[in-house]
Amino acid sequence: MSKIVIDVSAYQDSSLSFFKTKKKQGAVSAMVKLTEGTTYLNPKAGAQVANAYKVFGSVGAYHFFHGHGTAEAAYFVAWAKKLGLDKTTVMAIDVEATDLPWATTAQVNVFLKYLIAHGYKNVVTYGSGSWFTSGRIKRSALVDKHIWVAAYQTDRPGVDNANAWQFTDSWHGVDASYDFDGTLVGTKTKAKPKKAAYWADNGLYEVTAKQVNVYGTLKFEAAHKRRSHYTKGSRVYGKAVKYGKIYRIELGKDNYITANKSMVKLVRKTS
Repeated sequence: MSKIVIDVSAYQDSSLSFFKTKKKQGAVSAMVKLTEGTTYLNPKAGAQVANAYKVFGSVGAYHFFHGHGTAEAAYFVAWAKKLGLDKTTVMAIDVEATDLPWATTAQVNVFLKYLIAHGYKNVVTYGSGSWFTSGRIKRSALVDKHIWVAAYQTDRPGVDNANAWQFTDSWHGVDASYDFDGTLVGTKTKAKPKKAAYWADNGLYEVTAKQVNVYGTLKFEAAHKRRSHYTKGSRVYGKAVKYGKIYRIELGKDNYITANKSMVKLVRKTS
């Protein structure tokens, strides 16, 4: 019997209760969007990975691809490691961007080869059924033949021997897929993701991530995101403010950045 796997991004909830509800509705695992291109990180990725794992006991990750094989794969792998996803994790490449060339297989292979060379061997290529049937993605030429096919309002994926089929984008409000053979769920037990650590000090901070966003409230949501951001090497003075069980860094009235130790470091503590 096929298992239902949901996939989530910044558009979906990241709470423990959200994933518990999806499990009650019949989902057995989740694929979380981590990254896109070479600069975007899903701001909810850490919480979604951690809470999906707590509920399902497994979690996979995917990257939205823009055609730059090595650079994008390196960015994806770096964040997978920072979020504690070990090398048994299912890692997917999402091939659907409008800026991709018609023929995508060569760069998809570059991406997949990088993942495999760095120990992430449970890989899968996601794409619309039409991309596979038209030859935009040539399955026969892929270095790994596992495919995850999107096809809605039909009774089959439309591609022979697909490993997984995303059959809807509205299963209880989320994208959902049938995992025919364990490709998305994975066949091995994954190590528990590392718990994120946060600074709790006032002081001078330096950005160590490629970029951190500024938000207008302690609740980091897209609607509260400021136009400003800080790039790697930027230094700011801030005050640690508790938000639930974690901390944010307050830079001034209604301006906050993350206090996650994987993204910023404390240079000098102040009172």
